[in-house]
Amino acid sequence: MRKLEFAEKRRQVYLDEESYLNTVAQLEAENTIESPKDLPLIDRCRDLQLSALDSWTIFQLRYTAGESLTALANSLDNIVLGYERWIECLDDLPDGDYRPPFIMNDMIDTYVDYLNMAAVAILLRREDLVPRICAFNEGTDFDRVDAVLEELFKHFLPDRPWLDYLLWKKQYEKLLDVVDSDTPEEMATEMRQYVKKWYSSMKGKAHFWGKHEKIKPEFTPYFGYWAMCAGVFTYLYNIDDSSYRDETVYPKDLVDYARSIASNDATQQTNTKPSRVGGGEPCPKSGQWFSPAKAASQAHFSAGTVMPDFPDAQYGLTIWQWIGP
Repeated sequence: MRKLEFAEKRRQVYLDEESYLNTVAQLEAENTIESPKDLPLIDRCRDLQLSALDSWTIFQLRYTAGESLTALANSLDNIVLGYERWIECLDDLPDGDYRPPFIMNDMIDTYVDYLNMAAVAILLRREDLVPRICAFNEGTDFDRVDAVLEELFKHFLPDRPWLDYLLWKKQYEKLLDVVDSDTPEEMATEMRQYVKKWYSSMKGKAHFWGKHEKIKPEFTPYFGYWAMCAGVFTYLYNIDDSSYRDETVYPKDLVDYARSIASNDATQQTNTKPSRVGGGEPCPKSGQWFSPAKAASQAHFSAGTVMPDFPDAQYGLTIWQWIGP
């Protein structure tokens, strides 16, 4: 019965429960191993890198397995923090040992991971994390160099450049054609074509291509094939996805989730009940709230309750965001 439940819940058919559970358990066990305090800095950076990558892999597996979107949204804090810790370690290395965290013109997998992480944060309505994800590349050769990323970031960050250069032209040029379309109907048609060809365009370039054929009971090298970029641009440009929403690689539930919260926000604005409130201020509406200023902060607050403040938070003011009832 349990296998049947997993099969009904999963978001792509390739993942089976046994390999999923074994892989997540293995990755989580690796993440609990603490590095020796006297470990050389370069080795400590390597351990932090593996921890960050494992956390992102677990997230992808959990999404593919069908876990709750609200739970996944809340888990993004620790994933982003893990990458920040790794990058801080890299910044402390001598010049001869330093390498950018995301070398995005070498392996397309690295580019896809970075783009997908930014897209997922937006679709899960964790826009508060976008500046931090963007900052991963600040000061490197991969900041402000790709048109798709800049088309994404411009919706949330000021003074982003207009670019026409693509790090991966064959795989992503069609996405810019979507944005440049003249009518909503043309946008939907272009996006449908893009989604249908996304996976095949990765053949011969992406290491993740074809990994569903190498799944074993003890471990899965397949974490999910997701064109998160298609989902996030569909959401940001309000494209009608009815002609492609059932394509295997299209994250339709993430798009629906983002749109539902956008609808809730509009309703709240009509009712003059804000979806954000500062720490130390009274809660404007009963429900579940979270603050990016503190990991695992989600909690239920009743209207009128004074919202907690975290004055020592690393990321500035404490802002609480409403999730739902």
